[in-house]
Amino acid sequence: MTPSQTAELLGFCAAFDRRTIGKADVLAWQTVLADVDFTAARQAVTEHYAAETRWIMPADIRQAVRRHRANTADSIQGPGLPAEIPDADPDDVPGYLAALRAQRTRAADGAELKRRPVAELLAGIGRALPAAVAEIRRPGPLGRTCPTCTAAIGRPCRTPAGRERAPHTHRTTEETR
Repeated sequence: MTPSQTAELLGFCAAFDRRTIGKADVLAWQTVLADVDFTAARQAVTEHYAAETRWIMPADIRQAVRRHRANTADSIQGPGLPAEIPDADPDDVPGYLAALRAQRTRAADGAELKRRPVAELLAGIGRALPAAVAEIRRPGPLGRTCPTCTAAIGRPCRTPAGRERAPHTHRTTEETR
């Protein structure tokens, strides 16, 4: 909030409680409310005087704005509300978390969240895994191809009749882990 907006906010408060406003008042309120959005602060003043008769103070405004932002950000994916899917690869954990934080910040600011078409979301399904990822071995006996029955990674060993069986000893020996 700029100093001129702070003076305007104090003038708005004075319309309700008939307070006197000077340069020192504007400077003090500006110091406390510099990082608060003017529109949100004005809304907090309106809601305060709609419910109470006592004079509003900067702490009341900060608490009301914080409460409003928390309520708005908290309900971004509630029942009946559209969920925004972040524009980040979920495999890139830091990027995905940053996109989620940005989404919640936009929701707390009251920005409208965008919906992405399903076709865009499904575009990456079925793509081949990079070789470095495909070669990462899972822990345990199913983490490698069975040399006896040729069961694939992640699949159980099979009997000659085709039924599942316990892993072959070649798959479970310590030297293959």
